[in-house]
Amino acid sequence: MKTIMKYKYLATAVLLSGLTLFSSCKDEFAEINSNPSAVSTPNVRYLFAQCITTFQPADYSAWFYGYKAMPSWAQMSVLSGGNTSKMNLNASTTGCGYAIQNTLLYTNEIRYQISLMSDEDKSKYEYIQYLCNPMCVMLGLVDTDMYGSRQYSEAMAIRYGGTMTPKYDTQEELFELWLKELDETINYINAHPKGNQLGNQDFIYNDDLGKWAKFANSLKLKIAARLWNVNKTRALQIVNEAAKNPAGFASVAGVGGDDFIINKGKTNNNFNNSLPGMNIGRDAVIEFMKKNRDPRLFSLFMKNDYNSLVIQAFFDQNREKFIPSYIMDHVDYEVIDGKKTFTGWKAPGEPWVRYYGVPCQNDINVKDEYDEYFDHKDEAFFLYNGTVKVSYSPISSTNTFAIKGNFEYEFPDKPGATPVKTDQHAWYGFYFSAGEVNLLLAEFKLLGADLPKSAQEYMTEGVRASMKVYDAVAEKNELPYYKSGYTNDKFDQPINFSDNDIEESLKLDAYQLNGTQTENLEKVYIQQMIHYMMLPMDMFSTSRRSGVPMKNSTILPREDFDPALGDSYIIPRRFAVSEPLQSDPLYQITIDAYKAQGFTYSGEMKDAPATLAKERVWYDQNAPEYGAGPKIN
Repeated sequence: MKTIMKYKYLATAVLLSGLTLFSSCKDEFAEINSNPSAVSTPNVRYLFAQCITTFQPADYSAWFYGYKAMPSWAQMSVLSGGNTSKMNLNASTTGCGYAIQNTLLYTNEIRYQISLMSDEDKSKYEYIQYLCNPMCVMLGLVDTDMYGSRQYSEAMAIRYGGTMTPKYDTQEELFELWLKELDETINYINAHPKGNQLGNQDFIYNDDLGKWAKFANSLKLKIAARLWNVNKTRALQIVNEAAKNPAGFASVAGVGGDDFIINKGKTNNNFNNSLPGMNIGRDAVIEFMKKNRDPRLFSLFMKNDYNSLVIQAFFDQNREKFIPSYIMDHVDYEVIDGKKTFTGWKAPGEPWVRYYGVPCQNDINVKDEYDEYFDHKDEAFFLYNGTVKVSYSPISSTNTFAIKGNFEYEFPDKPGATPVKTDQHAWYGFYFSAGEVNLLLAEFKLLGADLPKSAQEYMTEGVRASMKVYDAVAEKNELPYYKSGYTNDKFDQPINFSDNDIEESLKLDAYQLNGTQTENLEKVYIQQMIHYMMLPMDMFSTSRRSGVPMKNSTILPREDFDPALGDSYIIPRRFAVSEPLQSDPLYQITIDAYKAQGFTYSGEMKDAPATLAKERVWYDQNAPEYGAGPKIN
């Protein structure tokens, strides 16, 4: 964590010493406009609502920096202008490593306020503090994944007599501490199953404690998955115990189900900043999803700009030679009076024919043979409106509308057409789901866990639930083209698929565990990584611990970024850390934490990718190399 963030960590805790009352309503969650000095006791119900509001594992800076690097390193997407030979140097710490701080701040205040209550009030409200635990654990995992040791057990506690210099807990200590906190939540709810104080202030599960217990119990699987390569016995023990716990696992997908879905109010858009230069799809990933009729494609990526109106405009301006061949391969047209007229799409038809990715090899964006993807001569991807160039993208970028809300999308059309834009909408985000749970259970069943269902049953239900939650959230977010296509284009098809469509997709071989143990695990890990595309930290952690995508795979292969260098082109395994200023009161504590993990930290690291590939966080130290596939025994 950068020094500036450490000061923010401490300053926020000091600020809390003057905290009096935070309040929220279901729609806006705004603070009550009253004199703080006139109120002595905060309402823990409102504190909890604010605690949820601060829950943010993926803010603007994370998406702008680290969340672009990780999917490209894992070969699930490609940097916006194409991967370059310097893409392995993008090891910025900005935006990652401190997701926990504000949620932990409110959690500690809730615990403190409950400790001051009378026995009568405590019996009513004490359950609220236990609901904070799984949120803190989830955010803590996000922070430790790329940095290892974190300040947690002593952090955000100045107001309550804690230290100004909180220690760093090791990753191994954190995992055991978080398992203990999850058990505390589960055990309390199992003994006190009814909540009756929060109501709408719990705008995740609406005071349904059974769902909170499922969430906490299911989170254990994420910890077990990270432990597999360092302590297989402990990992299986965690899974087996969780499977027998009466709390159960998250199993009902979608809004109102067991999935951890947040909508923070009709004016909340997740974060205010726009996100320029989002990653674009990798061709192998998009083609894999199209081949296997995976409707998550429509949420993860945007349709390209080459609808029938744009293609017709290329024909009319005699620029059809600049329509990429991979698009023209799916275009039907007739020649009428010497002019080409668009007549329809070939199989697989709209909307599938509007999604294309690019190769992931480095520096092909300046090579003539890849101009259909990158147009480095600036002669292809535009039409003329008079003398003005109007640009169109033939490839699919990460769907920004699935990441944040309340901004407009302008539908592509021929030059000079009256712009048509979408309305603005509030944003729903899902961070944990029954899909993820079942895919983790499929993995552990294949690895020998004592679970009641077959790996195939977990796999099928995992993919089904993943597809359903993507569908449910996309509908709530009213993504462009979702349920309603571009009305000016008679050939445009809205994104709309049924449960029956999902069931037909699930019959395809990509979702069948019909091979060797390694082949079956590969299929499960691929589905996990697709599910995690909107949660890049989890996606990258899955790639590291699984060795998937695998080299020479017949399903979804990992390729050399530089064919000439092969494995000599090194991809980092974690983000860089910075040496704090010597005036920083946390200086020695931070340096000691770096040294204990074997991290290089001083100055600008020489040969940074090699250093960051060798100096790994604890749970990654015995993991397979990129592309090597899973370590089973």
